[in-house]
Amino acid sequence: MSAYPPLNYFTSPSFLRADVQAGVVRSRGGTRLVGLSADFLRGFVRACEHEAGSATPVILRRCGLFYGSRLARRIEAELNAHLTAPLRDCQMLEFDGLLKDLWSGLGMGEVDIGWTHGQHGFVPVSLVNSPLQDIGPKGHVADDTFCGILEGFLGHFAAEGLTCLQTGDLRLGDKSGTTFVLAVPDILPRLQSLIRAKTAHAQIVSLLDT
Repeated sequence: MSAYPPLNYFTSPSFLRADVQAGVVRSRGGTRLVGLSADFLRGFVRACEHEAGSATPVILRRCGLFYGSRLARRIEAELNAHLTAPLRDCQMLEFDGLLKDLWSGLGMGEVDIGWTHGQHGFVPVSLVNSPLQDIGPKGHVADDTFCGILEGFLGHFAAEGLTCLQTGDLRLGDKSGTTFVLAVPDILPRLQSLIRAKTAHAQIVSLLDT
């Protein structure tokens, strides 16, 4: 019998617990949750543009980085409190299932991570139905917030520092969809060079594997 929760832990109806009197919604572990509408997110981005101008993508990435790292710590603590073994000791298949369920359960889209490439110092990620895909600074097509979220979240569990860079965007017609690559410091210069050369995501993955 597995020491870990069902892989629909976050999408199960029992994950959310409403306290009507207090006017809050909490997770099964007691963490208070808040839902953000698309209008709120658009307003936040516009406020950043008004205040910071061209620095807005950097700010959005930093917000994502902060949220991603905090989310990873909170989820790890919550799951460890409900498991009979540490989350970090679970099999990769179980961790991947929990991560996909988390992304979907929190309304962050469908994420697919190529863990097998980790032996080469990088991890490719594809994201479908990101809530921020169409919300960003004018004239800037990128999912900076989720780039930061992925770096903060996966970096929490990585043995060494990871940097996340976006390698494709569905809005630009990329066949692989909205994609990212997280890389260790030794791989990062090569990844940056491939992105500057406008190399397609699938080809980037293939080249980094060699």
